[in-house]
Amino acid sequence: MSEVIRTGVLGVGSLGRYHAQKFAAHPGAELVGVFDPDMQRAEAVAAETGCVAFPDAGSLVEGVDAVTIAAPTEVHGDLGVQALNAGVHVLMEKPLAASREEADDLIAAADASARILQAGHLKRFHPGVRRLAESGLDRQPPRYLEANRLNTFQPRSLDIDVILDLMVHDLDLILHWVNSPVTEVRAIGIPVVTDKVDMANARIAFESGAVANVTASRVARKRVREIRMFQPHRYASLDFVGNAMALYELDEAAGEGPVPGARGEQLTLDPADLLAEEVDAFLRACRGELSDGVSGYEGRAALDLGLQVRAAIDDHFARYGPASPQEVG
Repeated sequence: MSEVIRTGVLGVGSLGRYHAQKFAAHPGAELVGVFDPDMQRAEAVAAETGCVAFPDAGSLVEGVDAVTIAAPTEVHGDLGVQALNAGVHVLMEKPLAASREEADDLIAAADASARILQAGHLKRFHPGVRRLAESGLDRQPPRYLEANRLNTFQPRSLDIDVILDLMVHDLDLILHWVNSPVTEVRAIGIPVVTDKVDMANARIAFESGAVANVTASRVARKRVREIRMFQPHRYASLDFVGNAMALYELDEAAGEGPVPGARGEQLTLDPADLLAEEVDAFLRACRGELSDGVSGYEGRAALDLGLQVRAAIDDHFARYGPASPQEVG
């Protein structure tokens, strides 16, 4: 593989277009081309980024070293396996696949071809998440977490429910931080404006004793992206919209303050281009360098937990409701 990595993007809706821009701007990459079933859209993105609009996915894959796949979730498995079998590295937008079986096929294809498979869990690159990692979170995992991810309605990603659309971001972070097997999932969710779950809440218990309470909605009045976590002697919170965080540790000598009996700080974080960092991590992995990109195995774990949440919602409706979410509407 040449020093400059030849790249492409399969699916150039709003997110795929951004991936094309990042590849085009990266000094270690050459954006060869893009593909989208909407040829007019593909040609517009190609003109914007100085590459070629390919008529089909196969011809693009034949001429590149690495691709981002930002197509609808239902085709992630087929496109990803096709690219990996052709010896092409893959950055797959979340969720990794539509099912566990498709995720397993992707991982098997990556292993067989010795190619990189990473999942596009963007929030791993947030400066607050990085700050928590640097603070020794792995040595003292959280015992309780609360995550709220609310969005105003957007006419996109409606091929999947709010669990795999929005909640999966927080599920990935929680799995990453807690680092313990899941023992129980309870959940409730309802469709509001689509035929899939648009609002959901899940309570997740872990073997370590940790518990997470996770809420997601794509029909809220305003955007909210917040996570709070409690460790034995520390409290941390992240506001992804306000780009702010707070860190407090118990200290008997601390006296009064925002958190009585605790000493800490509230920080405004510097803006960061998370997608540029994610793309850079992917390209480093493609070159065989150290990378903090999210592996296919981690993407599969987040998908699996999301599907457990969905199953728990279906079970709740089977027990207490007149119909399952898929039967409403």
